[in-house]
Formats: sequence, C-alpha cells, structure tokens
Amino acid sequence: MRLNINSPAYYSKQFGIENEIYNMCRGLSNFVRDKEYSSIVDTIGIVPIIAPKDEIEAGKWREEKIYDIKHKFVFISKQINYEEYCNSDIETRKKLIIKNILDSVRSIHKKAKFDYKKFENDIKEFVTSYIEKI
Repeated sequence: MRLNINSPAYYSKQFGIENEIYNMCRGLSNFVRDKEYSSIVDTIGIVPIIAPKDEIEAGKWREEKIYDIKHKFVFISKQINYEEYCNSDIETRKKLIIKNILDSVRSIHKKAKFDYKKFENDIKEFVTSYIEKI
C-alpha cells in the first residue's frame, strides 16, 4: 500500500516542516509499502490539519474524505488540536500525528474495505521499532 502523509496543513506553512515528524512519516510510509490492507484501495493520502480554532471556525481547513475507487485512491484530512500540538514536545507531537493517521484510516475502513486491525497492528509495530532505533 502507498501511504502518502503530507505535512500538516496550516501549521507547516506557518512554522516550517519538523524534520523528526517528516522522517517518522516517511519511515511509516516505507514500512507499509509492501503490505496490503484492501482489495479496492492501494493508495491513501493523509493531510493532518493543525490550525487555530478561529481559522477552522472561519470555514478554512475543513476535514474531508474523498474516495476515488476507480483509481484505488482515498484522500483524508482530519484535524489535530492546534493548542495541544503547539504546546507539546516533539514526542507528544509524534503521538498526535500517529493518532491522526490511525483516526483517518479508521474513518474510511468500511467503505474502503480496509483491514484496519491489521493496519493498526502494523503501525504499533512500526512505532515500537522506530522508538528503539532512536
């Protein structure tokens, strides 16, 4: 499966890309590259949204799910609490990004006929091995 995790919307434009988050997401994408979770979806694009409440309330940075089953693709964007993320250390930020990825995939698992439990177990395995490498 191809898992494309983009830099967080709003946040990365304001503060730049955090290398540790980028490297973790890249490693995660590589970890699941040779795995299969669905017969109808082989690419998932995820964009975490980390934006202040006033931006979200103004109608910007909306969560969305877009299915393109013809091309075996799903795009998901889900919000992460801006204040919590900004006030956290890098390890907590990593956990928030992982939680966002899991929540994103959980939100599409039925329609995409996606083996969420297998994916969740693989993510936990990745996190464990990733932490050991640090």
